[in-house]
Amino acid sequence: MLQLESNGYIQSLAYQIQKEGNVCNGDSFFIKATEDYFICLVADGLGSGLNAHASSNAIREVVKQYHHEEVEVLIDICNKELKNKRGATVSILKVNFLHKKFTYSSVGNIRFILYSPSDQFIYPLPVFGFLSGKPQKYRIDTFSYEKGSKFIIHTDGIYIPAVKQLLRSVRTIEDMSNYLKMYTKTRNDDLTYIIGQLF
Repeated sequence: MLQLESNGYIQSLAYQIQKEGNVCNGDSFFIKATEDYFICLVADGLGSGLNAHASSNAIREVVKQYHHEEVEVLIDICNKELKNKRGATVSILKVNFLHKKFTYSSVGNIRFILYSPSDQFIYPLPVFGFLSGKPQKYRIDTFSYEKGSKFIIHTDGIYIPAVKQLLRSVRTIEDMSNYLKMYTKTRNDDLTYIIGQLF
C-alpha cells in the first residue's frame, strides 16, 4: 500500500506491506498535512496477524481523530487506548510549519532519523518497551529543522543499511522510495516506512 501527502511545506510518502503469508498487517500508519502542520504516526502491534492489527489500528484511529492535539497529549491517549489490548510500539512526529520545528515521541523500536542540508543528523532516542495501557513515562523531543530536510520513520520489518548516506545522497522522496524497493522484497515481518522532505 502506498499513500502520498503533500502541500507547499512537505512531500511525504508512506509504504506498507504485510509479512509474507499473512492476510493482514500488524503495523498501522497515519499521515496528514494541513496548512499549519504535518503529522504522522507509525504503530507496530506486538506479534503479527489480527491481534497485532487490532492494537495498531486502534492507535491509528485515535490519532486520526485527535491529530490536532499536541504530541504529548496524543501519546498518552494512545497508551490509554491500548488498555486490555495486546500492545504496540508507537512513534508520533508532528511538524509545525510556521515555527519550523518538529516534535517527536516514540515508545519501542520504531526508528526515526532526520537529515538537514547543513549535514546534521537528528535521531531522538525512543523510550524502551511498548504501550499497553499501563502507566508509562514518555520522552518528548522538539527540534528546529532546515528547509530541504529529509526524514524516514520505519518499523523493524525493514533493515536499511547506511541510512545516513541514503538521506544525504538522494534528492527527492521518489528517489528514496525507488532505492528502498530492494529492501522490501524479503518480508520476514510486517513492514512500514514513511519518508518526507520539508520545504
